[in-house]
Amino acid sequence: MAAAADAAPERVASSEADFVLTRADDIQPTPPGRWARLTMTVLARYPLLHSVFWLSVVGVAASSTKADASEALKIAIECWLVYSFGKYILTGSCALRGLAKLRRNDAKSPDDFSSASSSNDLLRYEDVLHVIAIPNYKEDVATLRRTIATLAQQRDASTQLVVVLAMEARDPLARATAQTLRKEFSHQFRGMHCTLHTLRSGEVAGKSSNENWAVRCAKRRYCDELGVRSDRIVVTTCDADTYFHASHFAALSAAYCSASSKQRRRTFWQACTQFYPNCDKVPTLCSVRYALLSVGFLGQMSNPLHYRLPFAVYSLALDLAVEAHYWDPSVIPEDWHMFLRCFYATRGGVKVDPIFLPVGCECVVDTSATKTIGACYDQAKRWQWGAIDVGYIAARTRDAPVQRQLAVALAAQEHHLLYPLMWIVLAAAPWLVEGWATGWRFRLWVGFFVANFVLLNVLDHCYRDILSRDRGCGGPDASSLKEIRVSRVLSFAAFPVADLLLFVLPSLHAHARMALSTRFDYVVAPKVACCLQRGPSSQGLLVQLPEAPLAKYEAIA
Repeated sequence: MAAAADAAPERVASSEADFVLTRADDIQPTPPGRWARLTMTVLARYPLLHSVFWLSVVGVAASSTKADASEALKIAIECWLVYSFGKYILTGSCALRGLAKLRRNDAKSPDDFSSASSSNDLLRYEDVLHVIAIPNYKEDVATLRRTIATLAQQRDASTQLVVVLAMEARDPLARATAQTLRKEFSHQFRGMHCTLHTLRSGEVAGKSSNENWAVRCAKRRYCDELGVRSDRIVVTTCDADTYFHASHFAALSAAYCSASSKQRRRTFWQACTQFYPNCDKVPTLCSVRYALLSVGFLGQMSNPLHYRLPFAVYSLALDLAVEAHYWDPSVIPEDWHMFLRCFYATRGGVKVDPIFLPVGCECVVDTSATKTIGACYDQAKRWQWGAIDVGYIAARTRDAPVQRQLAVALAAQEHHLLYPLMWIVLAAAPWLVEGWATGWRFRLWVGFFVANFVLLNVLDHCYRDILSRDRGCGGPDASSLKEIRVSRVLSFAAFPVADLLLFVLPSLHAHARMALSTRFDYVVAPKVACCLQRGPSSQGLLVQLPEAPLAKYEAIA
């Protein structure tokens, strides 16, 4: 077994029998106990209570005369303002620092990363195996093709990358789509597979349940059957519409090799998620909101004081995933929840390390501007459903040291509960506190919005300039991102409205829904416009497959 593991890697033959993985690792998540479930159910109402309380405070402050307003109320509102101003300024400043790091790493070739890591004798660069799980349901083949194409462009795709299409058995086109992609790409990877997850009792449809099944199947195949050492496998999970930088997995291999054996089992690696690949094809409000998300997340990754958490596309050691009993198939929020599972499995020992390379995700697109704005709203509401993890954190209080438990609890509180209200307090400041409607405070308030407008334009242009070099992560139309348009510059004047409609309101909506019911049905975000532009539709794929393979896969499933 050891000799086989140390030998030069062999490409896994992508035969019909090997392509569809049907056997999984036996380890499964342990369901929470009765008291834990009760705690999570009760605290699912907390986000709404928190929002209602602070909105009431704002309402009382706005309706009170200056003389009637209590000193405690003034202090509370001014503390909110100081916190909000400071958070925006710090995040924007750190985003500038992050752009400098992105530019430096973008200029490197993948060979630069491989040579930098080869001095580590404990684990060689070429020993690392990457398993990339791509959960998808009824995705058009063109969307998946663009994602897999950026994986095929990686330096070590043929020797180190294993692609697993994490599909669902209830998708009637899953096998046809997978077979089409297999014919196009399997020869470019060390291995390529698909999994067809069948929902079981207690599971919910979504990324988390698909990832659970796909990674368990990959572990069974590569570790238990082929003898690959689990400590050499890094698992990356991404969306079906992800664009990887050409150096992404070289940088990830370098980071994994340079870490100690303990650090590898205690680290998530997070690239800088951005939404620029198709941001010019969505309505202005959506484009501005996605730009805010992109530069804001970059600022968080660059801020050493920020408690980093994974978002959308992230990587971790297979050993860490096994230690946490994989992804939880019973939840919708998967990135933060998986981090929390690993956090408590290691008694708070897990952290997120940034990889300063951009990774692109597409904005949601529907058949009309109105529907696209609605889809963007629904996506934000789904993301804010992660506030349900506040109850999960409380239920696991005894599973981590107090200081680490407090740190992760405050991070979740800030993101899901404070950020949505921050913008309301900032926008309403002159009507809330005496002295903010005139004088230097009012000039400071106006200056804040003007400075945000200017800084957002600078950050947006610099980010787009890096992505326009077409290293894979800028999408099919990367070269057009460098264009400076007056309409784009002026559009950032709408950032207060974009934040209100596509962040604050969806957050409050999610909090209200959560208070009524903890059940949330996952709906795949539409990417209609992008899918119609390139590649054949999946509807025509069924006729391309022979009868026998389909019958065999039906029998296996």
